[in-house]
Amino acid sequence: MITDSNYERVYSGSEINANYLKTYLEDSGIKSILRNDKESALRGGFGNYESEVLLFVEKENLIKAKHLVEKAFAEEQYSDSELEAEASQSRLEEEGNVSSEGRPLIQKGEKPQRSKWNLLINAALLIYSLWRLYPLTQGEELSTFRIFLSGFIAAISAFALINHFRK
Repeated sequence: MITDSNYERVYSGSEINANYLKTYLEDSGIKSILRNDKESALRGGFGNYESEVLLFVEKENLIKAKHLVEKAFAEEQYSDSELEAEASQSRLEEEGNVSSEGRPLIQKGEKPQRSKWNLLINAALLIYSLWRLYPLTQGEELSTFRIFLSGFIAAISAFALINHFRK
């Protein structure tokens, strides 16, 4: 900034934090200005790899602004047991089911069911893949790609069908 400027820098860092601080300071009644040199360089056609954004406030509000910046980034310290207790809690334990538009999505303790169409498609894919591989049993030559693709589809379909009927 210009040396005769009425503004002083209170923060330099990421754009996200700078925007947060700007809003925080303005909520406290302190006018602030952001300077993003990277954005300016990109608009001017120059490449700039610095991602630092500068936040300026008027000199008369400098002390109050610095105090608010420190307060904004002061983190509450949690003990390991408090963090572990929060991590072990789940909203799904509190609610019987999670719903969207009045229809339950997840029933607690219930295994999701496959639809009949899914079973039909898997059975059809298995039959079709085996039919595509049938000429091998008659001694005919098939392309490697056809053998690989049909075998892969047959294996995946068979796996899905077996998992459905296994309890």
